[in-house]
Amino acid sequence: MKTPRAILFDNDGVLIASEALHWRAWETLLHELKVPYDPAEIRASVGSTAPRILAGILDRHVPGWSAREYDLDALAQRKNDHYLRLAQTELHAYPGVREGLEWLRKKGIATAVVSNAKRRELEMALTRLGLIGLFDAVVSRDDVRPPKPDPAPYLFAAACVGAEPADCLAIEDSPPGLESALLARIPAAAVATNFPREILGQPVPGRPDLKPVWIGGSMLEFFDWLKAEAPPEPQTLK
Repeated sequence: MKTPRAILFDNDGVLIASEALHWRAWETLLHELKVPYDPAEIRASVGSTAPRILAGILDRHVPGWSAREYDLDALAQRKNDHYLRLAQTELHAYPGVREGLEWLRKKGIATAVVSNAKRRELEMALTRLGLIGLFDAVVSRDDVRPPKPDPAPYLFAAACVGAEPADCLAIEDSPPGLESALLARIPAAAVATNFPREILGQPVPGRPDLKPVWIGGSMLEFFDWLKAEAPPEPQTLK
């Protein structure tokens, strides 16, 4: 693999270990709505937007629900409020993320965050963890529509950092995220924080030709792989 000009990172499940906080936020919201909370149902929806997740839950548990009674955008905002409250004290980055981003900076490789999360959520998390200054662009679902799995977010991010899609590398943890990057013709890697490798290996239904160039178990492994693929530093003559 040639050295990418830019690395485009998903956020939740890739940069920050936020999944458990999101699940607790969903549990609180659904309890308020008197709708059953199924952890497996929430886990299986990782990578989708909150309104889309909520619509699926209501379809299964509240047949015939109406938008008048369940305002998806407002309820997604309420879930986001629950998450942000938890994130104030319990959020952390995955091991190796900060060091890996600093290494990319030294190599002159551009970086961007590409997420289906709301901008206020992204900026709060990245600022609180001291990571936001290590990115050239932050793309949220407020910035471009439609969201992942459509290719639009990744195409927009590549344009933001001034790179052609083929010269970028995306790193994702979910099938919808991988589908978004691969449909944008961006090579993609996958980290198995939320889905098994066999699911990540065939992320796009009906397109066995679209698959990640690498799948690993952690961000530490991802950066080790990336460094191994990078060309060696030029030798200094003495």
